[in-house]
Amino acid sequence: MIDITTTFTAVRGELIVKREQDTTGYLEQNKRELAEAPSWRPYSGRSSLRKVASVPMIVVEQMMKEGINPLSNDPEMQRKFYQKLNSNEYRHLRTYPGKIGPRK
Repeated sequence: MIDITTTFTAVRGELIVKREQDTTGYLEQNKRELAEAPSWRPYSGRSSLRKVASVPMIVVEQMMKEGINPLSNDPEMQRKFYQKLNSNEYRHLRTYPGKIGPRK
């Protein structure tokens, strides 16, 4: 479900587009999933997949405005996205503990 509200306003001949999304429910769900995630790393094998974050669409749009495309297969773009998700500023998007990204 995409629950984004888009508002168009004309000011002095310019069109202003404002997009908003209430992310409270998404972030609360992320906190619950993170709290329930096992701490003993049952998915430590290389081929195992797990959900590590849930990013609301409005945040994806903001990242894209900043030049980070979370949907890109480009390794540099993925590195930048992982860096965002590993930062304290974006910690509420996380649903699994630990560091996101390839191991070096």
